[in-house]
Amino acid sequence: MSKPYSPSSAPEFAIAHDYSDILGTSLPPTTPPKVEPSSIAPADGETIIDPWASDISIEDRGAKQIELPSLAVADPWVSDAATIATKHQPTPRAVATRQSQTAVAMVDEPSASLPTLESPASAAAIDPDAPSITAQDLALKYCDRGSKSLAAKNYAQARSAFKIAIEWNPKLAIAHSGIAQVCQCSQDYEGALVAYDLAIGCDPTQLDFYYQRALINKQLKNYFQVLADCKWVLEADPDRSLVRWLYAVALVKLENYQVALLNLDRHVEDYPQDPNGYCYRGICYERLERLPPALADFDRAIALQSNQSVFHHARGRTRQKLGDLNGALADFNLTIEHKPRAAVYDDRAEVHRCLGDRAAALEDCDRAISLKPKFIEAYFRRALTHAELGNLELALLDCHSTIDLDPQHINAHIQRSWIYFRKTDYRRAQQDCQTVKGLNKSCFWASYMSGVINSLSGLKHNAIKNFSKAIEISPNYVSARYHRGIVYHELGDIPKAMADFNQARSIQDRGLERLLDRDETGFYAEGLALYHMGQSEAARTVLILGALSAKRFNNPSFHQLMLAKIEDLGLASGELASSASNSCPINPKKQ
Repeated sequence: MSKPYSPSSAPEFAIAHDYSDILGTSLPPTTPPKVEPSSIAPADGETIIDPWASDISIEDRGAKQIELPSLAVADPWVSDAATIATKHQPTPRAVATRQSQTAVAMVDEPSASLPTLESPASAAAIDPDAPSITAQDLALKYCDRGSKSLAAKNYAQARSAFKIAIEWNPKLAIAHSGIAQVCQCSQDYEGALVAYDLAIGCDPTQLDFYYQRALINKQLKNYFQVLADCKWVLEADPDRSLVRWLYAVALVKLENYQVALLNLDRHVEDYPQDPNGYCYRGICYERLERLPPALADFDRAIALQSNQSVFHHARGRTRQKLGDLNGALADFNLTIEHKPRAAVYDDRAEVHRCLGDRAAALEDCDRAISLKPKFIEAYFRRALTHAELGNLELALLDCHSTIDLDPQHINAHIQRSWIYFRKTDYRRAQQDCQTVKGLNKSCFWASYMSGVINSLSGLKHNAIKNFSKAIEISPNYVSARYHRGIVYHELGDIPKAMADFNQARSIQDRGLERLLDRDETGFYAEGLALYHMGQSEAARTVLILGALSAKRFNNPSFHQLMLAKIEDLGLASGELASSASNSCPINPKKQ
């Protein structure tokens, strides 16, 4: 298996990254502000967005507009999933309408009778000095006209009407909120935020303004601001289910899964027929590595809404983590049939790779990259697959692409260091290891690879230092102990060498060894250790496995090194040794 990384068990399933995070958070990973785990209820029409489809833009989400209370503009993320009926407080528009019914009745209906923005007090048909009609009355009249134009999707006329209303009364909150709605409908989200800020400044008691501002911030992925506005509203009115659902979604987006889980438990209890609640709760369970309940929630979500591809994608990821690769493959196939996405192709590529079908894995990586040319993890996964097939040049190109897109991609630097090592380019291999150490001093593979290169280059004391650091980071990785023992043996410190050999054997006997991480360097060190421990037959078998592993990863120099050790130690007899010697037609490279 290619070293040293298995993406299916890596933290990117806990976000990755598009290289915000897998839930689409635009902020770097950080601890969100602590909030009280008040009960979370669903939003009307709130629909799950694929948490792993980081390649989907806002415009591609297939949004459908739904009916929202008050001044609400449809959340662009809401789709046709089941909505939940809730009760809402009187809206600013309703309040304003009630307040202005008498005044509006005294204003002539035809638009020609209304003052204009250019000359608000010059209209001949209305005497602004008349005691029965005030500037507030006229402002409310224009707000009503703006609302009607907004409902008719005549945004230019709506904006003009609301501006005239503001000219008559700059402190009229609903006029500013009307401008905000126009900006929302025009996808001018920054303008909408400014207008809602003004509306709240004019009337901070209108809770709907905070909710609408939270919706805009959600659209802009400003999830901390979403939390702040939602918390403010819920403290004033705990019964707003739309706000509670938005609050819960923001917690998930900010990876505060434990608090989100507490609230989603309440949501599922209150709305047992809402599939989105089960899916979001399943996401929280999965992120917290509680995989069985996560799988149960995804099963329930699919039972309630079987045609939602996002649910199948989420269940496939969980099945993959549980080791049910065939089940995961079935879910990914269903997801792709419904809507092919780069993230799903990338996930399916990993399943194919784990099942040994590397040709299919490469095809899916190609599809993912064609859909999203800057998909970092797809390039890296393709590099791993090429490396496992011994295609070092192609693997190196994909590692270069990964690092070009993300210079701090630690695993790409480590994988590239292995490729350089197998090409006997030790200088560049060490450069990548040093880069990784600068990014993360606790990276096992950087210290381990540096130790192997030091050992082969004759820098014994540097090798011991690096192997010791690797053992400190990962005490149960036996190859580092075997390697350090070999270096001690070569330096003549037999007691320390035997201590490392015995500790490594004890780890293996207790079943703590990471078998998936074995490679040609590990077999080499273990084979020599067994020989020094007097277990010649076992040493011969392990060294032969190392030679075959070197051939598989297209490492001709190490393959020849292993065969030479087998000959030097007098272990070349037997059918296995002959097979290892004849299996590699490539000529050795001189170091």
